[in-house]
Amino acid sequence: PPIAGQVLPFRTESPCCYRGDFSYCSCCRCCRRHYWAHLPRPLPVALPPAPHKMSEDLAKQLASYKAQLQQVEAALSGNGENEDLLKLKKDLQEVIELTKDLLSTQPSETLASSDSFASTQPTHSWKVGDKCMAIWSEDGQCYEAEIEEIDEENGTAAITFAGYGNAEVTPLLNLKPVEEGRKAKEDSGNKPMSKKEMIAQQREYKKKKALKKAQRIKELEQEREDQKVKWQQFNNRAYSKNKKGQVKRSIFASPESVTGKVGVGTCGIADKPMTQYQDTSKYNVRHLMP
Repeated sequence: PPIAGQVLPFRTESPCCYRGDFSYCSCCRCCRRHYWAHLPRPLPVALPPAPHKMSEDLAKQLASYKAQLQQVEAALSGNGENEDLLKLKKDLQEVIELTKDLLSTQPSETLASSDSFASTQPTHSWKVGDKCMAIWSEDGQCYEAEIEEIDEENGTAAITFAGYGNAEVTPLLNLKPVEEGRKAKEDSGNKPMSKKEMIAQQREYKKKKALKKAQRIKELEQEREDQKVKWQQFNNRAYSKNKKGQVKRSIFASPESVTGKVGVGTCGIADKPMTQYQDTSKYNVRHLMP
């Protein structure tokens, strides 16, 4: 539990303020306001994300996978025994099935996000001085506390734990009435799981399963990329073996000799002399006889 008489990070003239015993202090309201003003405030509750963006992305990926599967099947029609194409077809079919499963779980995930957002709205009307049950951030246990200040804009409250004097700022939605909090604390060990808790547990299981499927899709895509890189490397090695000993040279390279002209001729003939004319006419000896 919180430590009694915790020393505050600032010093005042009042002994009770110096001890941090604010729950029994009635002579230094100004110091209490100073203390609440310097406590860290939690961020306001964010709105849930747009529900249809992930579904649209998955639908686009599914269409792309189906198009690739059609191309692979067309290639297999001419070469049905190719092991690489058969493995690629199997991987694409698995990815398509996983993507369909993810699309089928999207409506329930959207409903879950809307339910969780609705549950973040405070249901109890709190005011300064009310007794409540609050969770201490150090051990996660619930203790009785008193509300010292309420921030309606951020939906938070500054509380002091009764009997200990520790102060914290916590969201209003985490506060519970004293009777309800005590009853929940007593019955938490032997109370059977409610329908709402079972739905939440099932929802969490489906979420983890969807994450595993998404991870499997990424692994399959990475395997396909690795296979493509291996094929490119093999193709480059085969080409280099066939052309071993030959120097790759651009057909637009400048001539190596000083007599060659830049921009004249291609394929390494710019520095070669002109072809000499040779007479190829043939004579019949009978025509030369008188």
